Amino acid sequence: MPTVLARLPGVLAQHKHGEDCPIDKAASSVDGGVQSFIPTPDGSRIFVTTADAVDIYGAADSKKLGSIPEKGVVFTALSPQANYLVTCQKPMKNPETGEPAKNLKVWELSTGEVRVAHTLRQISKDTWPYVQWEADEGALVIVATNTLQVYSREDNFATYRKVSIKGVASCAICPSKEFGHLVAAFIPEAKGSPASAGIYDYTKPEPTPRTRKGFFRTQGASLKWNSKGTALLVLSFSDFDATNQSYYGEQKLHFMLADPAKADATTTVALPKEGPVHDFQWSPNGDYFVTVAGFMPAKSTLWDANCRPVYDFGSGPFSMVRWNPFSRFLSLMGFGNLPGDIVLWDKKTNGSCKQMGATRCPAVSAEWAPDGRTLLVATTAPRLRVDNSFKIISYYGEQVARVDFDTLFEACWLPAPPGTYQDRPQSPERLASAAAAGPAKATATGLAPKPAGYVPPHARNADGGPKLAPPSFSLGFDGSDRGGRIGAAKVGVLQSNLTPKPRTVPGFEFADSKAANKNAKKRANKKKKDGEQDEGAKSTTSTSEAPDAASVGMASLDLQGGAQAAAEVPAAPAQGGEDGADVTKRIRNLQKKIRQIAQLKEKRDQTGGAGMETDQLAKIASEGALLAELHSLGGSM
Repeated sequence: MPTVLARLPGVLAQHKHGEDCPIDKAASSVDGGVQSFIPTPDGSRIFVTTADAVDIYGAADSKKLGSIPEKGVVFTALSPQANYLVTCQKPMKNPETGEPAKNLKVWELSTGEVRVAHTLRQISKDTWPYVQWEADEGALVIVATNTLQVYSREDNFATYRKVSIKGVASCAICPSKEFGHLVAAFIPEAKGSPASAGIYDYTKPEPTPRTRKGFFRTQGASLKWNSKGTALLVLSFSDFDATNQSYYGEQKLHFMLADPAKADATTTVALPKEGPVHDFQWSPNGDYFVTVAGFMPAKSTLWDANCRPVYDFGSGPFSMVRWNPFSRFLSLMGFGNLPGDIVLWDKKTNGSCKQMGATRCPAVSAEWAPDGRTLLVATTAPRLRVDNSFKIISYYGEQVARVDFDTLFEACWLPAPPGTYQDRPQSPERLASAAAAGPAKATATGLAPKPAGYVPPHARNADGGPKLAPPSFSLGFDGSDRGGRIGAAKVGVLQSNLTPKPRTVPGFEFADSKAANKNAKKRANKKKKDGEQDEGAKSTTSTSEAPDAASVGMASLDLQGGAQAAAEVPAAPAQGGEDGADVTKRIRNLQKKIRQIAQLKEKRDQTGGAGMETDQLAKIASEGALLAELHSLGGSM
């Protein structure tokens, strides 16, 4: 029977949920200044943080099993197998020595002794936990200045060795050792060099990245390995958007493979819609990941482990995605500033997905139950101070339980030991009832249409219905984007959507300012002037061929002696298929050059040719060819 843990002011309560017992309110509780809690992966124990210590309780009967005497703990974390506890206090000075105190500690739970003590000058919830573990707890890694400190269980974490990675700011250990002892490290921008993320072998003292990806305009990054340790997703983000399109900054998602033979597969994920990355989550089995990205309505896409798009969920008001523990069901949700739409999907083995249900439930957090059949959504403080509660929703969108509180800080499921629950598809009874009900009236995302709003009297028809057509634009839904299975043709469409498009307010067109019009005229005049100079250069370079053509034409006129002979002489064709406007422009250019030649001839006559340059004499020599071309175009001086 899955159990919900709810943290109230100073109290941690357990609520049991099952088919025969919808909610057994406060089956057991821990009272005594509870500030935070963390359960073990198998759900057997709960670590409760108070002002004076970290207490350990049994999850079955809420009896106190032990205590870690550490005051002022703000963050806690467990090792993968729950044999060690990591605690962190606020940065402070040692009252005896005046030096910064060691506020990060690793406790061995079997003995209650501190195995590692480290000094952190700055702490943040966004970058917690600071200690990264191997899956078998054989080693742990702590980020220091330009180095990774690697502690080994072989010497009981007594000493560490340095792994030099210049500028490293955060890291994540690969959960698998198939390709060696790998760690993903993020290096922020420094002195004009771009930020980067790389995969390193931390058994070497000065490793070089096996795979590396660089990116600009980045202040931080989030690193997520899949459970198999074969692929890595890197979310690079900046608080400021250089394109000035998003108030929430700029984000990019990058994909890397652990296999060094496939280093060329490193790429930026080709998200189908421009805009921020709201959420991205690997499936628990590591075969797929889902992204929710783009300006509202956001686009949700399913990708395989090789970063190929598999299924398009369409667009909708979503900002969060969650998988159930068996990678079968998933939910798309829109919390925070969004109205709380929830759409539940069933992912098939071939990657296609089928919608199971939809509902609307404004909340703050969401988590699937260990049995993979129900979804826990909670409205918690301090994000929301009213209507604090948690609700349990079935996999087909029906609310099966709700518990209200005056103040609720946190709610989550108590984990279950591995093997407690089995992966189950949708119930046959549920499938039969859904088929009998037929297709429901819904929008593209499966949500029922909203009821019509109030229509003022002047906008009504005679029958009382609305006279004005409803607006077609919506920040929440895009009726033309219905999603579906992604084939080769649709992949090309998704790639084409990456071309940046100007974002404008619907119904609003930008008007050119006076300064913009003035600058546009300047650019046009400069382009026209450059074109005239290019035509003059072409005419000068073709003077060696023009006299021959002109002489042939004149000789033909003398021999034939008539209008018929003149007609046989073809006019000089305009290059590039010039029309009447181009011929007129060419005539003006020829007239201008002939006037310049007249000035050069006058100067030559006055000086006797002294001081004349070679190109000037060549220009005078081309006068006959220019005159012949001018006459052939019908022009005159």
